[in-house]
Amino acid sequence: MGIAPPGVRNLFRAAQVIFVITVVIGILNGTDVWDVPRNTLLTHVHAGTLGWITLSIFGAAIWIFGSPDDNSSNTLANFSIVALALYVLAFWSGDILNIEETIQRPIGGTLAFIAMVWMFVWALRRKRGKRWDVAEFGLALALLFLVIGAVLGVLLGLQLAGTEIVAAENADRLGSAHPAAMVIGYVVLAAVALIEWLIRKGDAPGLSESRAGMIQMILIFLAGLLGLVGFLVDNEMLLQLNVPLEVVGLIILLVRLRSFLAPSQWGGSIVEAMPRAAVIGLVVGVGLLAYVVSLFVGGSEFEEIEHWLIALDHVNFIAVVTNLIFAMMALASDVTERANRIIFWGTNVGIVGFVAGLVAENAPLKRIFTPILGVALLYGIYTYLTADEAQPARVTV
Repeated sequence: MGIAPPGVRNLFRAAQVIFVITVVIGILNGTDVWDVPRNTLLTHVHAGTLGWITLSIFGAAIWIFGSPDDNSSNTLANFSIVALALYVLAFWSGDILNIEETIQRPIGGTLAFIAMVWMFVWALRRKRGKRWDVAEFGLALALLFLVIGAVLGVLLGLQLAGTEIVAAENADRLGSAHPAAMVIGYVVLAAVALIEWLIRKGDAPGLSESRAGMIQMILIFLAGLLGLVGFLVDNEMLLQLNVPLEVVGLIILLVRLRSFLAPSQWGGSIVEAMPRAAVIGLVVGVGLLAYVVSLFVGGSEFEEIEHWLIALDHVNFIAVVTNLIFAMMALASDVTERANRIIFWGTNVGIVGFVAGLVAENAPLKRIFTPILGVALLYGIYTYLTADEAQPARVTV
């Protein structure tokens, strides 16, 4: 795995600072002590998906594709931090400044789009003339999907700002296709790539370039693409085809990594349990996706399945991706095993209870577990943000 290149730590630090916004708003919203305004709720979502997840995945990409003595990513990392932070603030500006939709979101979205294209191109250049392993291939596909989602995000921002990108009666399709691209395409692909990278950590080199692993990544990419197009053209058949591709891709992953996921492998460091827990979250997430698609195709209205969608998002964002991000930050930081255990168990107990409250539509259960999850996340942010950088022997396998 090797020690992280210089730009990684700055990306992780920025991601943690921005994530505080998501966590604090989430605690207030989840405990029902604040009826969160729409723009602030959008800030909560985008501070999580862009500030926390995307900046952290950018850090992972630089770690995977770069090298400790490679400073070429420093400018890219710094630009990405500024661009994505400004985009998050663009969502909050509506409530802070008490103004209607304006051009600030398309401007912020354009800056974020530049950062995303830059990262994708940078990663491709690092692999020019070299063999791809499964984790690298999957992460490159995830970055490609991120670019696609960003294009839709900029178009949606322009539509909301008054520029007619699509006919008014079709605006909802654009609004649905953008989050679909970001969640069932980008986030899931990135998660599977990071699972590959973190669980293997250089072991079992035959798995790293296996044909089955490449097929697994292509299937998940195609699944996300079908879901995106299905929402964009309002085609239920394409949405239904998304599910079997996701399931087959997940099955290939489980079969290929079965020796790493066996019960006997769970007794080591808690940091090694984090990506394994993410695999469990991924299985739950794909199951929830299949159920949500069946409800949608069956004619359920958005209001009827909204709690299922929120549950699906939080499973993907916390149970899957945040476990993976915390694993990376733990490997890059000098943190005690005890602190990592508190972070791991607090986060995962909190998300299980929170999701259970959502799917059961049980408000008291949701209110109980929201602060448990929020405090664990804040403790994780504080711990990794203030920790010293890990020594090379700590992260070298």
